[in-house]
Amino acid sequence: MLNNILVKVMRLVNDVNQRKTIGFIAMRGLSVISNYIFSLLLIKLFSSQDYGVFVEALSILMILCVLLKFGIDVHFVKIFSDFKSIGVPIWIQKLERKVFYISIIIALILIVVFQFSNFFPGTKYGITMIILSIPVMVMIQLNSSKLRAMSSIIKYAFLNITGRIFLSLCVLCVLYFVFNEVSVDVIYTSHFVAISILFIFSIFWTKKEFSLNKNSSEAIPLSFSSYNKPLMLKSYVTVLFLWGDRFFLSLICAPDQVAKYDIGLKVAMLMMIAIEALKATYAPVIARSFNDKTSLSKHVKRSSFVGFFSSVIILSLLLIFGRDILALFGPKFIYSYPIVIVISTGYFISSFFGQADSVIEMSGLANYYIKPYFILIGIGLLVGVSLSFKLGALGMAIGFSISNILFQLCASRIVYNKLKINTTPIQ
Repeated sequence: MLNNILVKVMRLVNDVNQRKTIGFIAMRGLSVISNYIFSLLLIKLFSSQDYGVFVEALSILMILCVLLKFGIDVHFVKIFSDFKSIGVPIWIQKLERKVFYISIIIALILIVVFQFSNFFPGTKYGITMIILSIPVMVMIQLNSSKLRAMSSIIKYAFLNITGRIFLSLCVLCVLYFVFNEVSVDVIYTSHFVAISILFIFSIFWTKKEFSLNKNSSEAIPLSFSSYNKPLMLKSYVTVLFLWGDRFFLSLICAPDQVAKYDIGLKVAMLMMIAIEALKATYAPVIARSFNDKTSLSKHVKRSSFVGFFSSVIILSLLLIFGRDILALFGPKFIYSYPIVIVISTGYFISSFFGQADSVIEMSGLANYYIKPYFILIGIGLLVGVSLSFKLGALGMAIGFSISNILFQLCASRIVYNKLKINTTPIQ
């Protein structure tokens, strides 16, 4: 028995994908620490209300960034590894410029709307800086997906997860403590400067990794457009799930309630460190292994086992130390403990279904997933919004967890029905 366990452990350690997963976890850990410190500073230096308004503005940024990427970043993960040797086709450059120009136009329109409306009346400067970040963030995320396709997981993680919050924290400390910029506007200035720095990194890394194939066609292939549509729709529903909760909660509750929900969610998302690492690492592997069902099944099984086992450990730690972590943000945030447990439990149950959504994205099954995915996320949000009127932030947490469990279960069943691959750790 012990020998079998040791053999499995050694296989995991020697697996290059698992080593990349560990690297991703390190970057995710830096992101979590930076996020906690950044949130703590905003609450302590300013107020929980100011933090809640920032979270609301951030939800608008994230939702619009995903809408304006049109699902192209997910598609890049599947196809960009082929461009390392032959060069990036001109039509890719043309496509990126089109996306960039559209995002600029939308951003300028929104700035005008927010300036002449009653939205964000206390921070016109802040929402302007957030909206100006949209085109830059879109390009950062497109570039990060190219690196993810090449399994450059550390760079991908820095661009897509860690860099924005880590650099925002660094810039905030410099502006506040060195240059004595103490108004609430410094939050938004720090965030914009951080994104600008991140954009420079993304350009440098992708230029170093890829070259342009000047002899290629400028016409966008029809196959790209047809395959991209379901990925685009899935990404739209996903961002509704990931950021719609905070956006809708901000329409119902006061900013301090949004702050309590966001802090509770941040603590609960410790559950996702290993799971996100596995998804980032295995997505390009799944794409490359799709035609070899034996290899695909092996990768899915291994990642599912590691993800579920890590969720058991982290949930146990949150049950024991969750209140202590919340106390770091202030005494009133201890009352977010039920939010942490509800969301963490949802993540734990959903981890049982493994890498099902990644398999769907990388194997061309997204068409079968869009309708049920949208319905299930919609049901969860509707439940969350309805309960929020009576339970506040806890009601939204319940709806969030219901969505999380249902759509992962649905994804797992689709993969099994279409590919005959079991995505759970129990084979």
